[in-house]
Amino acid sequence: MADATHLARRSAHGVVFSDREVLTYRIVAAFAAAAVLAFGFVYRAVLPGADDPWLYRFVVSGVCLLVVALSFGPRRPLLLRGMYTLFGVITAWVTWLLLLNDFAPEYALGLVVIASVISALFRSTRGLALYGVLTLAGVAAVAARVPAPRLSPLLFGSYLVVILVMFFVVVRNALRAERELAASEERYALAALGAHDGLWDWDLRAGTLYLSPRWKEIVGGGDIGPDPAAWIARIHPDDRRRVHADLMRPGEPSGSLLESEHRIAHSDGGYRWVLVRGVRVVDRHGVTVRMAGSQTDISERKRFEQQLVHDALHDPLTGLPNRGLFLDRLERAIAFAQRHPEQQFAVFFLDLDRFKVVNDRVGHVAADQVLVAVARRLEACLRHGDSVARLGGDEFALLAHDVANPSALAHRIQHELVRPFDAAGQQVLVTASVGIALSSIGFSRPEDVLRDADAAMYRAKARGRARFEVADAELHARSLEQLELESQLREALELNQLRLHFQPIVLMESRELVGFEALLRWQHPVRGLRSPDDFIPLAEQTGMIMSIGRWALREACRQMEEWRRAYAMSEPLWLSVNLSSRQFLHPQLVQEIQDVLAETGFPPDRLRLEITESVIMDDPAAVGAILHRLRASGIRVAVDDFGTGYSSLAYLHRLPLDTLKIDRSFVHDMHLDPALVAVIQTVISLSGSLRLETVAEGVETDEEAAALQDMGCRLGQGFLFSHPLPPEAAGRLLAELPASAAAV
Repeated sequence: MADATHLARRSAHGVVFSDREVLTYRIVAAFAAAAVLAFGFVYRAVLPGADDPWLYRFVVSGVCLLVVALSFGPRRPLLLRGMYTLFGVITAWVTWLLLLNDFAPEYALGLVVIASVISALFRSTRGLALYGVLTLAGVAAVAARVPAPRLSPLLFGSYLVVILVMFFVVVRNALRAERELAASEERYALAALGAHDGLWDWDLRAGTLYLSPRWKEIVGGGDIGPDPAAWIARIHPDDRRRVHADLMRPGEPSGSLLESEHRIAHSDGGYRWVLVRGVRVVDRHGVTVRMAGSQTDISERKRFEQQLVHDALHDPLTGLPNRGLFLDRLERAIAFAQRHPEQQFAVFFLDLDRFKVVNDRVGHVAADQVLVAVARRLEACLRHGDSVARLGGDEFALLAHDVANPSALAHRIQHELVRPFDAAGQQVLVTASVGIALSSIGFSRPEDVLRDADAAMYRAKARGRARFEVADAELHARSLEQLELESQLREALELNQLRLHFQPIVLMESRELVGFEALLRWQHPVRGLRSPDDFIPLAEQTGMIMSIGRWALREACRQMEEWRRAYAMSEPLWLSVNLSSRQFLHPQLVQEIQDVLAETGFPPDRLRLEITESVIMDDPAAVGAILHRLRASGIRVAVDDFGTGYSSLAYLHRLPLDTLKIDRSFVHDMHLDPALVAVIQTVISLSGSLRLETVAEGVETDEEAAALQDMGCRLGQGFLFSHPLPPEAAGRLLAELPASAAAV
């Protein structure tokens, strides 16, 4: 195959001639020249009436053919066309003689021969025999009318020319087929060389196998004989049966394609991935007698595909399996435990305690190093067959098979995490809250196992962190209840089951209404009206708080604007709306609020957004930027449940706040604990120093209202003034008020 590139030479005009073809053309032309010369001399010697000019004509024709024979080459292809031209000239000449001599038989014979010769030159080999027979028959028919003295040399010359031309055309067509085959083989060789593929050809009847040098190079070289069994033996044992079945598949028609990806042994002791393609040749009995094709090295592609699969199933930071791969392994563990109840498993859900503080202290890069170190220590806790995964952020999960004492493994995990971590040269202490779910509860889905382990982890955090809790039947039932509640809450959004109630905010001295706080309720179809404590934590955990919060803000503004237009007021009332931390830190918060205000027409300066102290302290810089944007839009912000968190006075001094709301727990118990009175007095004094308004929540008695007023608090809300009212009741309250309302 490699010699195909040297098989042919290209002429200056683009015509390709092989060396054998050039030589054959010269030999055939030389024989033709010799035949013409011989025919001329015979014609001169035999016919008594022949004269020297006829001999001269034969000699000139023979010399011309001889010149063509000797001078033809790949660089002079036009001489071959000259030979065809010579045939044409002779034809015209004989035709002219025929016309001048009243269609004499001898000239008619010459015209028949020449016309037949020219026809044969442009015919295929298959039709040449028919043309030869017809020509000879024509020669014989014409010769029958020629006088006897001239019959023998004419027949001799005619038959000689016909046979010579038939021989010439046969050789020419054979050489042309050989040339086309050589060109095809050259193209195939170049294509295979460019594709960098190995070639193979398996003759099943002879039991031999041809393998190209490139094929052998793919497998590292070596002496690979023509025995097909040696090829099959090099295929990886896990792939061998499949490949053999693909090759020997019965019932395939001739020309059907085969394709197989498998591993094949390399001389370095490893394996290479190859793609084998080929075509089958099947005999009339349906038996495959030959196969041939190519072999491509796809090891790099396979490595790339495996890397893509690995990246899709593993955490890029720690290299641990991600949530998807962990759930897949957990699903298989559940199926195994159902078949073998005596071998149970346990899932450990870990959440690093207060890792955000670590992140803020050492920075994201160093915190990532801590996460990688945590992953390595968790891997040290594994036994053979166990798995650990990073679920996201600072959450990890561990799957332990056939564990007899889950508490011992939990203690080992806690012990591994006790040692300090090095983060960019700083020593960092990390603890983890661990929730454990045991397969003995009887799970059917991996998501249920993680849900129970997650719930147990949150219980561990609620009981002090840096500990572990085991999910029991009670917690499992609670998790199922939470799951059902989550599904119902999603339906509540779609079925418009959420409600807003409005609790009045008043001047405690005059009981004059100055605003409302919008409070969320859920009108459950079975359990009735549910307070926000029953579903807001779940909404924050699942992310539904975003859509719920947007609905509450829009509905509250719409309702307040409707009341403002329906009832005569000197100025609009306040509207206080609570925002969760996820809502407040959303990058589109300010734009969404502005859109709602523009849609409803509610004045920005009458809107108060309530956030907790923890929201401020989670990310003071981000909160400060949002507060300044809100202040620029005319929107006010209040700190709800003030005193229950850990606010920094420095932050309060710098942030553009408007109101501090005293938590109801202080107000409710202040007559029992004088220390709470001191706390409330401190909050009110702090508000005055910072020029903030103070609102007391949970005011239920006249004594509480009087005490708060004595300490300097003017505004309050609570059951003493009004319970939270549905929109209809709040509308009736506004209808009963005088034509003006206090504006604070």
